[in-house]
Amino acid sequence: MRAAAEGGSAVLLACDPSVEGVLSSIGLAYLAHLPADRVRLARDDACQARLDEVVIAAPPAEGDDAVDLAWRVWRGLETAVSGGCRWQRNGRCSGSCRAECTRKVLLACASDSPSMPETVHRYVRLAFDTRGELRSMSSSPDVLATDALARRVSCECEKTRQFARFSRLSDGSFFSTFRPSENTIPLVAQRFASRMGTERFCLVDPIHRMAALHEKGARRCQVTRLDQALADELASRDDLAPDERYVRAMWKRLYAGLTLEGRGKVERGYDLRANLMPKRFWAGLTELDPYVGEEDVAVPERYSGRSPVLSDAARTDRQDG
Repeated sequence: MRAAAEGGSAVLLACDPSVEGVLSSIGLAYLAHLPADRVRLARDDACQARLDEVVIAAPPAEGDDAVDLAWRVWRGLETAVSGGCRWQRNGRCSGSCRAECTRKVLLACASDSPSMPETVHRYVRLAFDTRGELRSMSSSPDVLATDALARRVSCECEKTRQFARFSRLSDGSFFSTFRPSENTIPLVAQRFASRMGTERFCLVDPIHRMAALHEKGARRCQVTRLDQALADELASRDDLAPDERYVRAMWKRLYAGLTLEGRGKVERGYDLRANLMPKRFWAGLTELDPYVGEEDVAVPERYSGRSPVLSDAARTDRQDG
């Protein structure tokens, strides 16, 4: 890398589009003493070199060396944004300044934008150059670009928390397939672990090939990257528990009872629903699935006598009894 730069060429680092891949690539550029205007980062799956650039592939993000280098850059970034910060000097720091400035990097690295690696690269370089002044540079183009990516990913994280639907499988575990427009599973997995700590579950994103795995009683999820074949295989699982159709019917009945009037396709409330509950998620929402509850659903024995969602045959049996 340094030889290419010394020869007068600019360098294009093709990196893995993850926080480890981006930060380790930034660390490589620092170790090679490359100035910011002589190096550019790009996703390795969308890498287009310019005429004066030499393309160099960054090491795999899963390697121990890459992870260690990414941690070094991360710790250096935390030190840079907190050291000399005038809010901290004046006693006005709430303790979240450093987290606010660095969390933008974590969120932005989850973006699917082709410009994400270079945007984060410029932001991190600016943080190291300006030290504690970063928080006051809200009008900087590099800060604005990173803020835009972080804000978009943050919104997608909230949608993931709201619209992921779990189903019980035949082995007693819970499973969900979710297709966000950003790589949000690593960012929200802990939220599901906190809420479903007593359950064994798996949350799969086949688009980004990510999975969050949780065992009963575990405090944290294990987030792992899958190969495409395994991701597609998991996403197509349909071995539901015997009572899952009934539970879905109960949930759809509850949603129908709580929903507001005027949200049909030809009514004014339809646009509001489509805006707050994006249509790209509707196929995975039990409450909007047109095939749930259309047919009579047999009542499992464990729910017998405790729920209003009953098939005609079940109602007849109970009346006769």
